[in-house]
Amino acid sequence: MLYGQPHIDTKISLFIEIIRFFITALAISILVITIARKWSVISFSKVLKSNLSLYGTLIGIYIISFILNIYINNFSRKNDLVEKVFYVLFFLILFLIQAFYILKYFYKNTKESFIKGYKILIILLYFVSLVYIVINYFPQNAYDKYLIHSKIYTYLPIENNKTLLDNSTLKIDSAISSIDYYSNKKTFEKDLSFTIYFTSRHKENVPFSFKALDSTNEFGGSSSQIKYKELYLRKLNDSIKIIVQGFNFKNDKEWDHPKNTDTIVFVKRKITIKKYP
Repeated sequence: MLYGQPHIDTKISLFIEIIRFFITALAISILVITIARKWSVISFSKVLKSNLSLYGTLIGIYIISFILNIYINNFSRKNDLVEKVFYVLFFLILFLIQAFYILKYFYKNTKESFIKGYKILIILLYFVSLVYIVINYFPQNAYDKYLIHSKIYTYLPIENNKTLLDNSTLKIDSAISSIDYYSNKKTFEKDLSFTIYFTSRHKENVPFSFKALDSTNEFGGSSSQIKYKELYLRKLNDSIKIIVQGFNFKNDKEWDHPKNTDTIVFVKRKITIKKYP
């Protein structure tokens, strides 16, 4: 399952959902115990710690998987039904066993009949959260089965900060380009995507675009994403100069003509070879 990482937005979304399930399970626990008037046999501290252990362990396992580059929500390249069924069963059974032993630990000295029903409720809530994760973050097939390895080029800007026409700051993080090599066809190291990552205060309608200073090396314009933009270059030089084109609003709906506002100089800093099993 060593098949790369999900996008950072996917990771954040996953962690937010797990936290929401924790808060929901805690709220339902408090409500049920209050209605049943059982605070005399179960403490809030145990309710909090047991639920926190369940969902905290889930988050912890995901964090470890990301650090070790073992993405537990990703299939191999076999793309067969048996693997998918095995994954789902393994995922659900593993975490339900974990839930059983965590609750057994926290309530091992409690013989009250209410506790048995309460543990079943918590396991059911945990099961619902796991099913939700499986459905909404269902593993995808990793890569083309003929893919042997990828060569990843990392470029860094000489200057990170640029000022836009609206006087806001555009922070350039890095630029990435990759070449995939296959066993069943020849690889051409040309006509490559060059992805520029940046941060700005604009959440939509970003008032800028990029283009290569060397127009003969570009064969496609930049995309309109708010966190990155892609250029398409014919070759990857050790140094690549990119023009920042700024825009101003003509009115509430239209942009004026682009103006060249600055130049970013990217320098190739690292080449990484990523192999696939």
